[in-house]
Amino acid sequence: MQVSIFGSGYVGLVTGACLAEVGNHVLCVDVDQAKIALLNSGGVPIYEPGLEEMVARNRAAGRLEFTTDAAAGVAHGLFQFIAVGTPRTRTAPRT
Repeated sequence: MQVSIFGSGYVGLVTGACLAEVGNHVLCVDVDQAKIALLNSGGVPIYEPGLEEMVARNRAAGRLEFTTDAAAGVAHGLFQFIAVGTPRTRTAPRT
């Protein structure tokens, strides 16, 4: 199954790696070009036990890819997850 995940932080990257591990083709999309460059070069920007190995294994198998191209993410995934940060505070709407 083809899955897109928008956001490659703690939630998005771990979710993407796990979904790839069970056989899905996952495309992780992020606006942070440095983070995507790091992931595409084999690095992992966060620490979770076993994550680096899981990312490497699934990248090598072609099941896990990273991009900054949102349109490619939309086109790729039958299922699309949004795993981006939420605001720390909430303001009431103006009336």
